[in-house]
Amino acid sequence: MTKNAFIKSVKKLLINHTRVLVLLRIPNSGNNRHYFFIKNLNNLTNLINECSTSDSITVFKSVKEFKSGLITKDFIKEIVKSKNQDKFNPELLIVHSNYLEYKTNKNTEWDVAENSKELEEILKDNLGTKTTIISEPDFCDESNTFHLYVPNKFGLSKPGKSY
Repeated sequence: MTKNAFIKSVKKLLINHTRVLVLLRIPNSGNNRHYFFIKNLNNLTNLINECSTSDSITVFKSVKEFKSGLITKDFIKEIVKSKNQDKFNPELLIVHSNYLEYKTNKNTEWDVAENSKELEEILKDNLGTKTTIISEPDFCDESNTFHLYVPNKFGLSKPGKSY
């Protein structure tokens, strides 16, 4: 997908959604996966402009959200009780960051829970923070994603030996 087509597609998506989930993957980096939410086109264009050539940006068209908000003891009790009956397939992704936090820290806070015990432990460790709990989306599912490898100054993505 070209940069302009990517921006246009995500812009249309943002018209119908208050925020969208982004997965940023940075090649040749020890901490190379970042999940966070963006709320507007400015967030997206700033992200693209700040990325390095060949960084990979995936925007999910939809995610299955279970619960979002400030983590309290009641929040934990409610979500753990409701998820006890599920088989955690796919795993749960717990996203604590948005674009502004990523921009400031160059890092994101997110976790994956495979069962109710892990979910409860993760949430207890993050008491008092805002979070969103979703089914872990498949970033390879082309029917549910828009994807861009950030191009270089000549408009080429992944030129030559970028890895």
